[in-house]
Amino acid sequence: VVNKCIMATMFLAYFLYESHRNGYWSAPLFILCIIAFAFSWLGDVLLLFNFMYGGISFMVGNVFFQAYLIALAVQNEVAFSSIWWAIPLIIAIASVFFILHFTKKVDFKKTGVLTPVYVLTVTGHGILSVAVASAVGGLHLWLLSAGLVLFMISDYFLTVHKFIKHEKWVLRCNSGTYFAGMMLAAVSFTFI
Repeated sequence: VVNKCIMATMFLAYFLYESHRNGYWSAPLFILCIIAFAFSWLGDVLLLFNFMYGGISFMVGNVFFQAYLIALAVQNEVAFSSIWWAIPLIIAIASVFFILHFTKKVDFKKTGVLTPVYVLTVTGHGILSVAVASAVGGLHLWLLSAGLVLFMISDYFLTVHKFIKHEKWVLRCNSGTYFAGMMLAAVSFTFI
């Protein structure tokens, strides 16, 4: 508990420091990213005590990461034709979890349909980050994208660990990809 709280606080603090130092705070759309990181931090803390509340907090953060990415695409005048491919890919990946739920192949227990909905939000920011980084470019977006993709993968590991295969190596993969991803996302704000 102590280690996870310290690590979560470190990525949040680094993100806040670097983004302020590099002038991101003056951009109106940056508030979306502050909210996303804050809810991710809160999700880390809440997840230790209540899986449902932690997941809901992360889900809010995921939606704000998506909003930030969409705002960046609009700000950079990215044509929809450049990023449209992300939508069917997001739907296809998330559909697997909805199918597992509705066919009862996997019992998501008390979370029910919220788990596939959550997976939709995390898949959304992971895939959308690749689409926006591909269209806009720049070290900030490529590092942010790498971080958000690792974050997405970590939640796939967490879902497998929580509902399918309760083995330590799966949980370690979850922690490794999550913290590496969040540090890459935080470090991305070192670059303008």
